[in-house]
Amino acid sequence: MYDGRTKTRGEQAASAACHGAIGESAVQAAIRWDASGMLSIAGRPIEALVFDLGGTLDADGLSWGERFMRMLAREFPGTSEVALRRAACAGDRAVLSHPRAAVLGLRAMVHICVRAQLEALGVQDDRRAERMTDEFTAATSRVLESRRPLLERLASRLPLAVVSNGCGNTGRLLGEAGLADLFAAVVDSAECGVRKPDPAILAPALTALGKTAKAVAVVGDRLDRDVSCAAAAGAVSVWVCGRGRHRPSAAGIVPDAAIVRVEELDPEDAS
Repeated sequence: MYDGRTKTRGEQAASAACHGAIGESAVQAAIRWDASGMLSIAGRPIEALVFDLGGTLDADGLSWGERFMRMLAREFPGTSEVALRRAACAGDRAVLSHPRAAVLGLRAMVHICVRAQLEALGVQDDRRAERMTDEFTAATSRVLESRRPLLERLASRLPLAVVSNGCGNTGRLLGEAGLADLFAAVVDSAECGVRKPDPAILAPALTALGKTAKAVAVVGDRLDRDVSCAAAAGAVSVWVCGRGRHRPSAAGIVPDAAIVRVEELDPEDAS
């Protein structure tokens, strides 16, 4: 979680490394707010922003899978990466197959993930499961709730939307974080029947925003999902590469711009 809106030296280095990994074109594709309050990215005027949720708004460039793997590695030192990844995937499957997935709040959703992960690792420890659930939920909530000032500033300039590969509860998660009122559209893959990178998932958001794909920027942490989806739709892509994440996760996919943290979109940072 980042408290200020100014990059530290470490963040500047991480951003430079991200840019170097994805090519010089992304370095040159600056995010600019002009004196009249208009946004341009990669030289294209932007009339709306479409955000991913998990790994983007709730953690700058770190997916839930990555965060869970780090937590499990800390809890169970020496566990192989293969085993950690399998456990993280087991958590995903448990949530997606849950009969009440669409109405799960954040803590309930995390708890289902954690219990499935521990089971995949052959661990039965209710106390540990509760502690891990509380830790992950608190960290996620803090970051989401901290986004409101930034999102308010953005929403005062242009309409916003969220498009997420979810389990039907994206709107509820935004509501719990006190952010739902800031978005003109919230699209969950479980509700619309299409998942990123299929560009069709953007259609409901574009309709609600009243914009064409060419006038929209898609902001997300996954090259293979968010950036690919934007490219296929003809939208501008902004990859949230995250601090310390210096390599692209999908070869051959190049975003229009790369940022370390979502706050780099802040109009108050415009020079």
